[in-house]
Amino acid sequence: MLTSDPAIEIVREASEADVVVGARRTSSQDVTAEQIIAAVHAAAAGLQVMPVEEGVAFLPPMNKQMHGPVEEIVEPLTPREMDVLEMLAEGLSNKMIAHRLSISDHTAKFHVNSILAKLNAGTRTEAVTRGIRLGLIKI
Repeated sequence: MLTSDPAIEIVREASEADVVVGARRTSSQDVTAEQIIAAVHAAAAGLQVMPVEEGVAFLPPMNKQMHGPVEEIVEPLTPREMDVLEMLAEGLSNKMIAHRLSISDHTAKFHVNSILAKLNAGTRTEAVTRGIRLGLIKI
């Protein structure tokens, strides 16, 4: 579902019915084309995307016993890797990352592989998910 103003009840019903929730913003001026593309990629990967203030409604009450082990970074990411990780979160390909950073495709691929290793992730989506959980990426 991609809509500009759903009632929270509709979003909850769609979520419970396993209908993908694409994105919600209060104004079309609040969202960039890159954010829409990233939301579509996330939805295609089976993720639900919505503003934090709405997502909180779907979370269970805070309970210390519910928290699993804290994820750790094997090695800190370099500033360039942080840039690349943010572009991964936008859904950019290696070629698009290379173009945006004015580097070769090979160098972009090297940075992506380094990020995957440092975050102990098997896929780009997993790296982005871990980056979000670790507070490396702001959504």
